[in-house]
Order: sequence, then structure tokens, then C-alpha cells
Amino acid sequence: MILDYMAENPDRIFKASGIAQSLPEVSLSTIYRNLARMEKAGVVQIVGADDNNELQYRYTGPGQCEEKMHLVCKECGKFFHLEGPALKVLQLSVQRSGFELDQQQSVLLGRCSGCSRRRHG
Repeated sequence: MILDYMAENPDRIFKASGIAQSLPEVSLSTIYRNLARMEKAGVVQIVGADDNNELQYRYTGPGQCEEKMHLVCKECGKFFHLEGPALKVLQLSVQRSGFELDQQQSVLLGRCSGCSRRRHG
């Protein structure tokens, strides 16, 4: 049930508390247990924590986000793909440093344009 919910919303970032609100029939302890198992199995990935230190997850099931970098808004949790020319520039910069990047596990945190506008008025 939890995995199905996450798979139906692959471009979202999830917190256990948010899943509990969306799936009230599932207890919070069950959600935490399942998230831990799914993370260990590689089906979900921890992408960070919010300001209250609650872990944030994203669905990484089959065929999701290959060859893309991920941008996550720390405020609203929106999830974006960095692709095209911007991704190529980043890949070249990383490659020149001799570092090999695992793009499926790479997440850049920041603020989306909407949250930036609200924050700076």
C-alpha cells in the first residue's frame, strides 16, 4: 500500500508524517518500518531531512530517473529533474575532477522559484 502510493507519485518527496495523513489506515510505526525496509532494498532513497529533522524519501523504483540529477525544494518538497545542457555542464565538471558520480543517488537541495519568491517577498 505504501509502495503503491509512492509509485503513483514518483515526482514527489515523502515524509512518514505525510504518508500517514494520506493513508490514515496505516499506523505511523508501520510506515517507518516499511520505509526502512524499502530504503534497504533500494526502492526508496533518503534525500535529506526537513527543518524538524524528519527524513524525506523519494521513490526510486524501476525506470525512475535514470541519467538525471535531482533537485529538491527544502521548503515545499517539490522534486525536479536537472537534464539537458545544464546536466551536461555539471557532468563535465565532475568528470574533469576525476570523480565518478552516481546520478541515481544524487540530490541537490535548495529552494524552488515559488518558495524563493515567497521568502523574499
